[in-house]
Amino acid sequence: MRFRDLIGDPALWARRLTLATATGMLLGLIGPFGSYLNDNAVARMAYWTGLVWLGTVLHSLGFAAAVSLGARWRLPRSFSVAAGIVIASVPLAAASALIGHLAWPRYTRDLGPLDWYGQTLIVSALLVAGLLWIEGRLRTDPPSPAPGPTDDPRLPARLRDQALCLQMEDHYVRVHTPSGSELVLMPMREAIAALGGLEGLQVHRSWWVARRAVTEAKPAGRAASLTLTNGLVAPVARNRVTDLRAQGWLS
Repeated sequence: MRFRDLIGDPALWARRLTLATATGMLLGLIGPFGSYLNDNAVARMAYWTGLVWLGTVLHSLGFAAAVSLGARWRLPRSFSVAAGIVIASVPLAAASALIGHLAWPRYTRDLGPLDWYGQTLIVSALLVAGLLWIEGRLRTDPPSPAPGPTDDPRLPARLRDQALCLQMEDHYVRVHTPSGSELVLMPMREAIAALGGLEGLQVHRSWWVARRAVTEAKPAGRAASLTLTNGLVAPVARNRVTDLRAQGWLS
């Protein structure tokens, strides 16, 4: 497992740190948890920006480690993300308390460890949720390559031959088969290419569906949904409805 696959490339980090800087400056102006009493706005912005930068690093590493271990132990992704936030907030709360006591002892002397950790956990959960939402909105997949024979060890033959659909989960792809599902660490476009000539379509930014797996197609306004042989329901994006209808997937 490559280090870059776990924590993201430089472009992703540049985007994260840009968002962290903007968030830190905003928190410095607002002054949450009574920090508006601490010194002037410039000092507060420096304090919050530094903490959000540190939190971005800690939570990015914690998120990558938690999701990786969670996939290995077959834990729900939401549980892994929550565990990563809870654990990464411990050193971040310690750093916040240390800086706060040194810079503003008058205002922070009555705060105990649980106060610092509780405040850090609240801010961390909100910021991580916002960051994941923004990255999800900004992420775009290039057009799927033309199908062809491939031999990618990340997608074993037993999964390729039985794949009903692919579901993107952050840096992972969940491969659904009649006997269950497994997470593989690879981009969606590469997973689709690894399926070779298996007939199917990418019906949504996060979903690819095999034609043989569809048992029912239901229009839903301008969008649609596909029911698969394993009972799973795959969403169809609005901009894909026309293509599916043209190829006979939708009546």
